[in-house]
Amino acid sequence: MSDHPRFSVVSLIGDLDKVSAPPLEEALATLLTRGHVRIIIDTTDLGFCDSTGVWVLLATMRRAYEQNGWLRLAGVNGFLRRLLEMTRLGEAFPIDRDVNESLRQVAEERSVPASR
Repeated sequence: MSDHPRFSVVSLIGDLDKVSAPPLEEALATLLTRGHVRIIIDTTDLGFCDSTGVWVLLATMRRAYEQNGWLRLAGVNGFLRRLLEMTRLGEAFPIDRDVNESLRQVAEERSVPASR
């Protein structure tokens, strides 16, 4: 995780599944509790993600929106991309090609998540 004045970037590496999702959920909840309600999730190095991981991302996005924040996904590829496409949940998230694109979107939009 890296905190910036206006947002936080959380980089996921490896697998996001029923074992690793609870610690991620706890870490993201801590960010939100500390007032970091604008979050970029970098999934570039995520090898696998099951439904448990997707639910953590969805729940965190909902909580961020409730606090006038947002959650963006960056670098979605491989298994996560297929999962989001098959379930149509990709339509729920702002998704950027990579973190640099997310940073450009954040700079342009300031407070509201940009469309894909």
